[in-house]
Amino acid sequence: MKSIFLVLFMAIQSFCGLAQNIDYNKIILPDNAVPSTFEERLVQLAWRNHPSNKIVLQNVQIARKEKKLSQLKWLDDIYANGNLNEYTINPSPLGISNVFFPRYNFGVRVSIGTFVTTSLHSKMGSYKIVNSENEVNERKLLVREEVLANFEKLKQFYKFMKLREQIKEDFLTMYKDSEKKFSTGEIDIEKYRTAVQSYYGQAEKVVEAQANFNNSKITLEALVGIDLSELEGYQQFVQKLDSEIRID
Repeated sequence: MKSIFLVLFMAIQSFCGLAQNIDYNKIILPDNAVPSTFEERLVQLAWRNHPSNKIVLQNVQIARKEKKLSQLKWLDDIYANGNLNEYTINPSPLGISNVFFPRYNFGVRVSIGTFVTTSLHSKMGSYKIVNSENEVNERKLLVREEVLANFEKLKQFYKFMKLREQIKEDFLTMYKDSEKKFSTGEIDIEKYRTAVQSYYGQAEKVVEAQANFNNSKITLEALVGIDLSELEGYQQFVQKLDSEIRID
């Protein structure tokens, strides 16, 4: 009975281990896949365009070629040479025979160390390939995290900017109304000054919000390698953000 439970437990653990494996084609969509959302499109472009990602991909190719070279290392023990002299280059017309034999040499050096080191180098090459592939997968996770985190900041700062612009318009209306009332003597200088200060204080917040949005956009564009406004779907993305903060 205990053995049955042990087998079942190991089977469940094995299944859970398989279920937790990461599909890196979902972390970064392949080039031939069409992203379903704008942010997935950004992740895909960031992976394709950023030079640091190309480096880790090239490292995989380098590791594979290095392994192939290590597997062919035993060929260094095969050699061939020839004897070149006046008789082999220009035979004597008098029929004097060539005494410099052999004319050509071919040989193989057999070394036990060659077989051992070739096997070890091959294993090391396999480890290097696995490590380089793991670096690619690690880079995919980092790219996705970096792009999506900056994408969330972009959305946040855009909403901040739009909300503060709306509040600024309200303060502008109050400022103009106070200016009118002050000119007619309906309010005193203190109330008028308060309205002016409130308006300019809000105007400064709008400038700050615009700078934050622009900086987040620049950061995301540096990752993607393309001006966001040139990307298909950007205008729809902005319209969606506008609808989320619109007050009906």
